[in-house]
Amino acid sequence: MNGTPKAVPASRDAAFYRPELDILRLFAFLAVFISHSVPVDQKYLTRHNFPRWLADWIAAVSISGRYGVVLFFLLSAYLITSLLLREKSAKGSINVRAFYIRRILRIWPLYFFILIVAVLWPWAGRLPLPYFLPFLLLAGNWMIVVAGWPGSWASILWSVSIEEQFYLSWPLAIKFFSRTACLYAAVGLIAVANAVRIYLSGSAERVFYNTFAQLDSIGFGILCAIMFKGSVPSLSTARRLLLAFVGLALLITCGHYVRMENSVFVMVGYPCATMGCLALFLSMCGTSLKWPPLVYLGKISYGLYVYHVLALSLVSTALGHNVGTLFRFLIYWCGGLLLTVALASASYRWLETPFLHLKEKFAAVKSRPV
Repeated sequence: MNGTPKAVPASRDAAFYRPELDILRLFAFLAVFISHSVPVDQKYLTRHNFPRWLADWIAAVSISGRYGVVLFFLLSAYLITSLLLREKSAKGSINVRAFYIRRILRIWPLYFFILIVAVLWPWAGRLPLPYFLPFLLLAGNWMIVVAGWPGSWASILWSVSIEEQFYLSWPLAIKFFSRTACLYAAVGLIAVANAVRIYLSGSAERVFYNTFAQLDSIGFGILCAIMFKGSVPSLSTARRLLLAFVGLALLITCGHYVRMENSVFVMVGYPCATMGCLALFLSMCGTSLKWPPLVYLGKISYGLYVYHVLALSLVSTALGHNVGTLFRFLIYWCGGLLLTVALASASYRWLETPFLHLKEKFAAVKSRPV
């Protein structure tokens, strides 16, 4: 097999769903989960007889997990753009109102449920009231840029704010711009992100939450959707494994050096992390991987993502905030993961699914089954 995308003609009314990308969503979640649960303090690890070099790289893997969010952005941009382009091809235009309704029904029920619980529930880090309005207006990431991290488990919603800001504008671009113009717009997003990061490199600690600094992952997702033209990359297994290795190596290397969080890293490390996510995406897109348990977990990855900090906090509380021994840490880590899956599964079944069934009534192109 050659390394070029295979042009597979798609029916104008064909459903668009790639189960292997749900598995990649699961990987993105696990990366974020690791970043919030595995200690990055080498002293903690060496105290438990880990060699210094191994402790150093375990910390690097943990830190690199933050870029699971970047992979989420890339996947969302690719999938949304692909669906919108299919709709435009099949219908001749984009029903922007129906698109917004679909996004509201998919994102808002869980988002606002979490937000309300985080404000009213005193346990596990209540969301401070000054942060409530920005998060309510889907601009929580900007509040973090201005005022810093609020210390609430619901702060994880900052990335959802960025995605919602993207959803607000992009369907209008697809509706009114040609495919070529959208491609140039995607290149422009990549350029803007790098320019903004260079400009903000002197205040590196809050670059990660800035919408404009995250636009390159969105831009690459859009580019993939436009350039694939409804096909998927047809790559040999060896090339896919090489891409996966390169992607992981880039992300872990970024994790190793991000602890410096200096201006050089902001200008060089962030683009490398984005390219690592792109390599992982290309390694997975078009494969035949679709093991049902992993696909299901990827399907509920939105819930996994928003509940995992709460689950870890609850397990830590149950352990008396004492995870000093390796055995108690394993209980904390495994218990947090299992509780996250339980909460996300229940949420998907009883909170999200009724809205997802309603969402299907507004679908111009059928996508992932509920």
